[in-house]
Amino acid sequence: MIPRLAYVAIFVASVVLFTLFRPPPCLALYGGVALYAAFLPVSRAVQWRLGKSFPLAFAVYFLALMAGGAVTVAIPQIRESVELLRERQDQFFAVAQTCPLGSFAVAMQAVFLAPLVEEVIFRGILFEEVRRRWGPAPAYVASSLVFALLHRLGLAAVPIFIVALALAFAYHKWGLPASIMLHATQNTLALFIRSL
Repeated sequence: MIPRLAYVAIFVASVVLFTLFRPPPCLALYGGVALYAAFLPVSRAVQWRLGKSFPLAFAVYFLALMAGGAVTVAIPQIRESVELLRERQDQFFAVAQTCPLGSFAVAMQAVFLAPLVEEVIFRGILFEEVRRRWGPAPAYVASSLVFALLHRLGLAAVPIFIVALALAFAYHKWGLPASIMLHATQNTLALFIRSL
């Protein structure tokens, strides 16, 4: 049996290697879907529970989005980093739309695969393993920091870290389904706004 933290290490290493090789856009899109799909079975290695008051998670998440936005607006270096990130994402999504089934693959990865796999990896496994060893505060920091840095290096990781703290809180307070729902909602809204 593979130790649970090995799943985290393998996932992070896979994403980093995939990013370093910079495959052509269509291959990157399909490869990303395949990578996330390959980690779906890991969801059996975590505990699934949903607290009764989980709708409050949306309020917490909204506050984190506001805090992340405020930090982005208030600090010019972070704002520049986030704007550069958005430009790169817009370029990737424009090219991805030209790939066969590109829109479907983007939606599948962003709305279903990424929220499920990332929440299982970062909250269900990493958060839990760190919490068991060192307590909740290090678990919040470790899971959110790895999540943010895997999504973006540099200052654009700061607002992602703030949002990741809210995902960790939702997981800790209400369970894995709550953090998955928040993550999926965020990605769905981002895709919707990008399509306007």
